[in-house]
Amino acid sequence: MSRKFIRIDSVTELEKIASAKTIENIFFKKHLRNFSSEKVDALVHELDREITPEIDCTQCGNCCKKLEPELSTEEIEKLASVKNETPEQFKQNYVLHDGKTNFLKTKPCIFLSENKCSVYESRPQACAGFPHLDLKDYKYKSTFWSNYSLCPIVFNVIECLKEKTGFRP
Repeated sequence: MSRKFIRIDSVTELEKIASAKTIENIFFKKHLRNFSSEKVDALVHELDREITPEIDCTQCGNCCKKLEPELSTEEIEKLASVKNETPEQFKQNYVLHDGKTNFLKTKPCIFLSENKCSVYESRPQACAGFPHLDLKDYKYKSTFWSNYSLCPIVFNVIECLKEKTGFRP
């Protein structure tokens, strides 16, 4: 990869760097108003394809330690089976329902083992797609910005996006 890439040695380091850039990122969000949503999305997708292969997620595992992924009924059934429980038992033990959506309520994830998913082939779609940089309307997504201090991939995509859009802090 030819562009500047920030290697993060620890989650604590990522949080510290991200925190130091809070004010800068407020101005960067304003800077992004100069670009169409389609342009920002195209740049994010390009950077995602470039950066994601450079990062070994098993060195971090922060998403599995701090997020509560959404679960479909089918995913609950599949994960309950892995735990040798009924879906009802699994929901009672590990799932939170917020009135609309089911979420895995355990932090870190009960399936995280040595920074790897122990049910990788059966993991929920929310986990499989993380950090969801293939979607659209990034300049409006709060999760894009909140994941900046959580995920080295998102952090680097945003930092490289600053460069690509000519942002000067």
